[in-house]
Amino acid sequence: MDQNEPTGLSSIDTGAQRILAIQALLISVVAWGFYFYQNQLAAQAALYGGCIVLFNVWMMDRRVRIAAKIAAISPGKEVQVLYFAAIQRFIFTLALFIVGMKGLDLPPVPMLITFAVAQLGYFFNKKA
Repeated sequence: MDQNEPTGLSSIDTGAQRILAIQALLISVVAWGFYFYQNQLAAQAALYGGCIVLFNVWMMDRRVRIAAKIAAISPGKEVQVLYFAAIQRFIFTLALFIVGMKGLDLPPVPMLITFAVAQLGYFFNKKA
């Protein structure tokens, strides 16, 4: 085997890098908008909401890679990993919103708007 050849899970293209780049751009634009039209706290809330989305994409990418590895070993078991990933992402998202709104006292509207706008990054994930 050639040392330059990708092995294992690193060769799986989940599209997460493209999605993360697009979402980071969308989050930056929305956060700057909140900074200029409201205040710094609104921009911080927007960035926090955007980071929740980025964290979700990162977690899903890891779970898809693990599911692919499990599918190679024992087909059929990967579905359980993906179901667990969906539940895990839901719980983490809810918990992070609670921390942001109650624990950090960030305004909820910028967080929610940026979260929603960043989700549009999935629609722009086209392979060249």
